[in-house]
Amino acid sequence: MTPDEVVAAAQKAHSAHWRTSGDESQGDKLADAATKAWQKAVRRSDPMNFVAEFLVADHLRERIDLVDTKRGVAYEMKVSPNNPHFEFYRDIFKTIVARDHKLKTLSQLVFLVPASAAKKLRRNLAGQVVRDATRLGLRIEIRDL
Repeated sequence: MTPDEVVAAAQKAHSAHWRTSGDESQGDKLADAATKAWQKAVRRSDPMNFVAEFLVADHLRERIDLVDTKRGVAYEMKVSPNNPHFEFYRDIFKTIVARDHKLKTLSQLVFLVPASAAKKLRRNLAGQVVRDATRLGLRIEIRDL
């Protein structure tokens, strides 16, 4: 499965499962359903190369939503458009730690977020981080859901 196909699967799962809810518990359930549907679709298509809930280090309880171990790509999906910058920066560090502790070939992070949030991220500090990420030994993309 190509990176564009992984993104398309995320967009499909997001569209099928996510809707804005005033109830935080309901929102969490919807976000979890979207993420799990996406992970299942990708893993079903290529179970040898994709790992869902990839543990970043044995001594930590942090996980990456989906990792393509063949291409060295980490995928993180932020289903809600609320406060994406918190997850974005955290996911960068999770990717770096995973590269340093579990998968030396991990060299890219694809951060999936609703289009409105992606637009805000790209024009703020996160956009500059994306442009400068090679200094961290990473390529980072912000992709629309």
